Amino acid sequence: MEKINIIPVGSGSTGNSIYIEIGERKILVDMGMGFKAIRDSLALHKRDIRDIEAIFVTHGHYDHTKGCVPICNNTSCNIYCDASAMYPIRNSKAERIAIEMNREFEPLPDLRVKPFSVPHDYSRTCGYTFTYKDTKLGYLTDCGKMSDEILDELCGSRVVVIESNHDIEMLKNGPYPKQLQKRILSRHGHLSNEDCARSVAWLYERGTRNFILAHLSEQNNTPELALETTLNEIKGTDAFVYACLARSTDLLSF
Repeated sequence: MEKINIIPVGSGSTGNSIYIEIGERKILVDMGMGFKAIRDSLALHKRDIRDIEAIFVTHGHYDHTKGCVPICNNTSCNIYCDASAMYPIRNSKAERIAIEMNREFEPLPDLRVKPFSVPHDYSRTCGYTFTYKDTKLGYLTDCGKMSDEILDELCGSRVVVIESNHDIEMLKNGPYPKQLQKRILSRHGHLSNEDCARSVAWLYERGTRNFILAHLSEQNNTPELALETTLNEIKGTDAFVYACLARSTDLLSF
């Protein structure tokens, strides 16, 4: 088993970027934070942003792409994304390489990457699995509805980063207009805490022990509530569950 280190630099509606070390590879998923925020978070743990080898984009929404230009102008890594996400990052100097949904590829030595389709209100949104030798990590955010197919993709991961976006009652009684609430609750919106908890329980039963709850809404959720909802679903188990803050400098090691 190879070591996994994760720094969840940013997660939520204000920006998403998660740094991952899996085996010898150093990658970034999404670029929704500024260069300085990522650089400084990594530097606290003696990591250099210039060592990032590749960036993988889940989709083209602004909170996942807004930091692409300064990050890519200060690193030599390539950007991997679906062709639909290339327009929002058109000004980046990095080489943009189109991925093919549901087809595994090897962008870096010993690292196999599989993008898989996810229902969301941006065309051709994807989740990812990253497998370094025999160690697998699953990544899923911005997903309106969990499916058996998505769970099957995540199955076998030692660590799963999974969306726990909102508490349904907080959303329904919160400040968002009804149309936006309807969008978030739809099959092309975001996973609720309850959706996430049921998915975590399913994955736990099949061997995954480490979970990172991500993309929490700052208006319609709290880390404490997301964590409580998932832990209640897997009460009495030996699972490790971490709920991301909007900004974090934590280093998680597995």
